[in-house]
Amino acid sequence: MRAWARRTASLHDEMTAVCETDPRWWLLAGSAAIAEPWATHDTYVRSDAEPDADTFIGYRTPRSADPIADAVARARAARTALRELDGELPDQPLCVTVDRGDDVALAPSTLDVAAFAIGTRVLLGRLDDPHLLDRLHRGESSAGTPFVCVSIGDDPIEVARHAHRRAWTDRGGPWLGLGRTGDLATVSTCHFVVDGYGHARITGRIAELTRTSPSAATNGHLPALAPVPGSIPLGVAWRELARPIAGALPMAYALGRLLHHRAGRRDARFSPTFQIPIAPGDRDDPMRRRRRGVPAIASVRFESGEPESFEAFAARTREALDREAQGRGLVSRLIAAARATPAPLAWKRRSVSATRPRWLDRFADVLGGRACLSRIHVDAPLPAACAVSSPARMATPTDPLGGCVITVLDDGTQAAITACGSGLAGDASDANALLDELLTLL
Repeated sequence: MRAWARRTASLHDEMTAVCETDPRWWLLAGSAAIAEPWATHDTYVRSDAEPDADTFIGYRTPRSADPIADAVARARAARTALRELDGELPDQPLCVTVDRGDDVALAPSTLDVAAFAIGTRVLLGRLDDPHLLDRLHRGESSAGTPFVCVSIGDDPIEVARHAHRRAWTDRGGPWLGLGRTGDLATVSTCHFVVDGYGHARITGRIAELTRTSPSAATNGHLPALAPVPGSIPLGVAWRELARPIAGALPMAYALGRLLHHRAGRRDARFSPTFQIPIAPGDRDDPMRRRRRGVPAIASVRFESGEPESFEAFAARTREALDREAQGRGLVSRLIAAARATPAPLAWKRRSVSATRPRWLDRFADVLGGRACLSRIHVDAPLPAACAVSSPARMATPTDPLGGCVITVLDDGTQAAITACGSGLAGDASDANALLDELLTLL
């Protein structure tokens, strides 16, 4: 009993450090403290492979004179990238497809079959078929389960992260998609399979393998792509940076002040919470950044409308980040409790997704936060890139603030920052204004 009480109190202390609480938070802390000791690490509960878990990274590249030949080349490059990287990302096998059986799971794939979306049709082709181009031009389709879907044509940037779902059936499908939006070549993924660092590595390798020369050809003769059912549009803005941003904490402090201002409650003692993904493990662990990140929860404290000092915020937040990296932070412990809870896996995943029960909304407001600030450093070549993923909170008529995601990608030489989301970043104009305000506060 004493051990349970200590676990409950420490969890509650973590919660009161970032937000104003009420008695319901004691109930959450106590319930999690019961399950926490029996946690296992063999299940992934943070995604159920629904559209809100989709992401994309896009980079500028010229169009090809032959978009179908380009699609085949990109599919083959994707196969090479996945085979090279498979096994390098802990708990993230890449030679798989998504199987939506009783519980969402992964099915092995030999990466032999690709899907090609042309207009309203989706054709399947075997990548080793020497006559693949001719078959695609004739509209012929093969059999098999595709590991990637290549969209031949343009997607609106607001929904480009769902491109891989064009090849989905009721049983699931590929977690990887390749497409275009404007001047960007896009690589879409489902977070159920791969995290941000792995996504960036895959994107960088595909870019390396498919460099093209400028062409005067356009996609004007191609039929319009069919919309992806269940798409969730997000506002998107991005820009290249003159140099990589040093450290996440100054950006986090700026983001907290921005959120406090946008929330419109000058008397609030805390800014709305936001997530800062942190790689688990020791700082000198060479595999650390390859693992799935765990979000630390942060906020900026205020008194009489004035923010705490950066030094006070940084010291407290750095400690929270270190606890999460060691598996002792608030989110790590709640995830451990969720794994141990005797409930169906599908229910656990729904409880943390956008389809969660409404009674969980108050907890989701804090644990999901109004924003996510992600800084991904990639130790391999990566073009300056736009990175888009869904916020934990979408705007509604009764909640126009919604949420946003701020992502910085850099390879030590090139860097770019993206703002996307709903409400706060509901369209390109809002997202650009958000970036302007955030960068001004730095």
